[in-house]
Amino acid sequence: MTKKVCSCINELPDDLILKILSFVSTKHVVVTSLLSKKWKSLWTRVPILKYDVRDHTRFERFLDKSLFSHQSHVLESLHVELSVTLWNKDIGPWIRTALHHHHCHLRELEIDACIVHTVLPPELFTCKTLVVLKLKGIVIDVEAPLTTVSLPSLKTLHIDHSSLFDFGSLQMLLSNCNFITDLMVIRESRFFFAEYDVSWCKTLMALKLEGLKDVISISSSSAVCLPLLKTLHVARMEDFNNDSFCRLLSNCPVLSDLTLEEKTSDVLLNLDIDMPYLQRLSIITRVDADSKHIFSLMKNYTRKLAIIAPSFKYFSIQELAYASRYRYIVRVRLGVPSKLEDASTFSRIVHLELSICSERSVEMLVDLLLCFTKLVVLKLEHVYLLTPLGRWEPPSLVPECLLSSLEALEWKGYTGRYGDKDLRSNRLKRT
Repeated sequence: MTKKVCSCINELPDDLILKILSFVSTKHVVVTSLLSKKWKSLWTRVPILKYDVRDHTRFERFLDKSLFSHQSHVLESLHVELSVTLWNKDIGPWIRTALHHHHCHLRELEIDACIVHTVLPPELFTCKTLVVLKLKGIVIDVEAPLTTVSLPSLKTLHIDHSSLFDFGSLQMLLSNCNFITDLMVIRESRFFFAEYDVSWCKTLMALKLEGLKDVISISSSSAVCLPLLKTLHVARMEDFNNDSFCRLLSNCPVLSDLTLEEKTSDVLLNLDIDMPYLQRLSIITRVDADSKHIFSLMKNYTRKLAIIAPSFKYFSIQELAYASRYRYIVRVRLGVPSKLEDASTFSRIVHLELSICSERSVEMLVDLLLCFTKLVVLKLEHVYLLTPLGRWEPPSLVPECLLSSLEALEWKGYTGRYGDKDLRSNRLKRT
């Protein structure tokens, strides 16, 4: 850095310099203390601290020293990312320091770990200023069973591959976050709790649940439970059936973005959706290719989709076959569009991502495109050609979108046994 540049930066107001440093990792922020006398203590007033175990060889010592040296009266955010080498590190003291040393002005706390066991101080759950709490990969315990949870400012709560030893503490935590707008709960373990009442979630706008049992419970009250929910992502929910899912959707009147991710070992849901504000729908089915029953299951199974959504614009449906060598094969099997109820709904879709593996893949593709009359973007992946080229005949009807609205065509992963991707693309254009 030249003297002229240093001089220009030094002339900036301290508040602006601190704002700039807030976007830099703490390791690099501390290094700025070597620039001049002014910068020697300036870093200690940065309101956001970001620690990454990959940033420093003596991570624990560096974090302890810099955190205790920090002098800002308002610490807005603390982000700590750990690696597996610190799996037995108790990070509770760091959290307590952030809460007490800085007069409990903490707004954001994010811990990203790799199976770290830690004890969280109970005062974390009564922090009046905390807005964002994200805990990932942490086996959590509390110093004593929670008797009080008061997080009046909390808006975002993410519990990602984390678990609390005390069942009552977890239930109390979730039940007392009455003002959150973004909730994510992801678990690998089959054990969670038998029933989770979402009736309290009046302010929720985004909800993601993954790897849980059928924990969704709806109050018998006639009031809508999730009146503001716009984004819903449900993945790998055990014992989750059509009734549970439809009951959940019926309590989301303004839902606009829905993602359903499931396994073939689960109940394959037949969706019956009537949602006036729904714009995006993604359905992902994970298929275990090593299962001896899986291919017969998929061959004989027909998914039924009944979608009434006037605002519908984005539709993605995929099947992911998990190979023994950790390679994903994206496929989709769809019936003839005329068998879909209210097929005219698809005429409102402008963006379609589609994968097909069928003996009639090309014919099926053309049949589907006849429904998507206003399609603007078409992305194809792994559309296999299993029929010799000589047997393929051009369709009698030309999809309207190919003649008028289609602007972008992307075709990836073509692995047909006959011809090549360019030939198939040209043939599609000629239709």
